Amino acid sequence: MAYFRETRNVELSTIEFLTAQINASWTGVTTVKTFQEAEAAKLPVVCIRLLDTLSTTREIGQTLLAHNYNIVIDIFAKSDGQRLDLADFITNLIPDGWVYYEYSHTPGHPDQLSTSAAGRVNFQSILENRRIDFYETIEDQDKYRHIISFLVRKHV
Repeated sequence: MAYFRETRNVELSTIEFLTAQINASWTGVTTVKTFQEAEAAKLPVVCIRLLDTLSTTREIGQTLLAHNYNIVIDIFAKSDGQRLDLADFITNLIPDGWVYYEYSHTPGHPDQLSTSAAGRVNFQSILENRRIDFYETIEDQDKYRHIISFLVRKHV
């Protein structure tokens, strides 16, 4: 089996968690991983991606690294109220953390992913939570846009 590395697993675990929570509480909201998918989808859209990894040594004198992952969520809403509601909904979900899964390709079926729970993704802090203003005439897709950026860490 081809197992994915920790960074990819954190991103996929986050996408899976938020997609399930949004689908359980909202109707008509599409969750995607890339901007290309967001541009092609009908509003409202929530785009979830791992932007970067911040690494530090775990202890002084050690070479093992502790990784904090910067998750970015872009909300493309139909209205300002919907933008605020989706942002509140998401920011209220993330502090509790979620299951960390290890993903792998299913033998004989490379298009399918197998998962195995292997810890938790723990919330660290919110870095950004704000409306994005373009200050010019913009397309409907970006009219009610919001960004949430936060740090998480994998915990076994």
